[in-house]
Amino acid sequence: CAGGLSFSELDDHFMLQRKPGHFFAGEMLDWEAPTGGYLLTACFASGVAAGRAALNWLERDVRRNLN
Repeated sequence: CAGGLSFSELDDHFMLQRKPGHFFAGEMLDWEAPTGGYLLTACFASGVAAGRAALNWLERDVRRNLN
């Protein structure tokens, strides 16, 4: 049984649509995947994508506050 956030609650960058600035990846997502290498790869890959998106979001926020 899978659990976690539905992909429909996230934007294309793993950010929660109803709470901007909150990013989710890996086991926090609702998906079915076999355990082992596939799941680990998906967790790492979604973590990298969410981390990069969070950094971009923060950089845009800083630029907005400077202007």
